[in-house]
Amino acid sequence: MNQNNRFLNAGKKLIRVQEFGVGLALILLCLVLGFSTENFFTVENFIGILRQTAFIGIMALGMVFVLSMGDVDLSVGAIYNISGIFCAFLLTNKFPIWIAVIGGLAVGIICGMFNIGLSLAFRIPTIIITLGTMSIFTGLGLVICQSRPLYDFPKTSFFYTVIGDTVGNFPTTALILLILTVVLFIIYGFTIFGTRVRAIGANLNAAKFTGINVTIHRVYVFMLMGALCAVSGVLEVAFLQASSPSMGVASNISVIAAAIIGGTALSGGSGSILGALIGALIISVIRNGIVQLGVSTYWSATVTGFVIIAAVAIDYLFKRTRTSA
Repeated sequence: MNQNNRFLNAGKKLIRVQEFGVGLALILLCLVLGFSTENFFTVENFIGILRQTAFIGIMALGMVFVLSMGDVDLSVGAIYNISGIFCAFLLTNKFPIWIAVIGGLAVGIICGMFNIGLSLAFRIPTIIITLGTMSIFTGLGLVICQSRPLYDFPKTSFFYTVIGDTVGNFPTTALILLILTVVLFIIYGFTIFGTRVRAIGANLNAAKFTGINVTIHRVYVFMLMGALCAVSGVLEVAFLQASSPSMGVASNISVIAAAIIGGTALSGGSGSILGALIGALIISVIRNGIVQLGVSTYWSATVTGFVIIAAVAIDYLFKRTRTSA
């Protein structure tokens, strides 16, 4: 009887873990696809999934901070795009790789500052501001690359052969995603900065009353969001060894969805870095599964939407269970 109680208590503790529901959804999804297709459980396929997850996942980590603060950034795909294009533009003009990388990262940070600067100056919600800047950044990217791919640069350096490839059999981009997940998990959950970000999203007036400088924290968060978009854009250039005018433009929905699937509240005040990682994995697995099953890519968005709803529903049910347990 004592042993049964021990297992019961362990089960209740596991259910209380914030990411349990969405993690279970990911496992069930993998099992369904694994038994439905021949090549899902292969090393090559998992490498592809991890690599695809990295570009969305890195941005989703930043989106956790943005949403937790009660803001929304719809321009992440456009920042990702223009950062990668500017990096490739510098490379095609024979700039050293380190300057091109720094240039791409700087563009991302500047875009993030531009977003929050407009929001603060005109007191307009960031969801409206970034709806506009999404078009601005996309248009500027097209101007820089003249609406054509950029690929005419040497591709034999460490930047392409290691950063854009693998370490052993593990994608370097996925390794960078894991490192950033650990770092941002600590910042979000165990630092004063993370606590204040959540406090601002939970109750803005109370945060101001306690002396939190809301403005500076919002600036820092959007700079972080821009930097992470730029990291993804630069890594995409390293992997593809080129930059496309349409690269990542439509990824904003996937980024926001990954964070929400992972348990970050749209209303602000709470979120999960680990959950965002799992959410990005779910989206990548869905896309991969559609290809594995031979389903027309025209159904991709529809299937993704249904699975996202199912994953969030499962997570919501387990949250209710945790509350009542």
